[in-house]
Amino acid sequence: MSKAIGKRIRKIRKEKGMTQVHLSKKLGYKSPSALSEIESGKKGLDADKVPLVAEILGVEISALFFEENVLETRTEQTA
Repeated sequence: MSKAIGKRIRKIRKEKGMTQVHLSKKLGYKSPSALSEIESGKKGLDADKVPLVAEILGVEISALFFEENVLETRTEQTA
């Protein structure tokens, strides 16, 4: 997983008003430091956690990998 996914998780989490502590607990991490390392790009997110992160954040899995404005631009071009 790239560092970009961590940045997008942080951005979406903050937009939703969710703390690292809350998201960490939902993901089954013992402390928020694991999530902090993922968000900062120091550690990768396990692939099996991707659907769970998306579900907890209330977004499509693709939102974790792609910027929304890129998807919107591509949708507008094909319309």
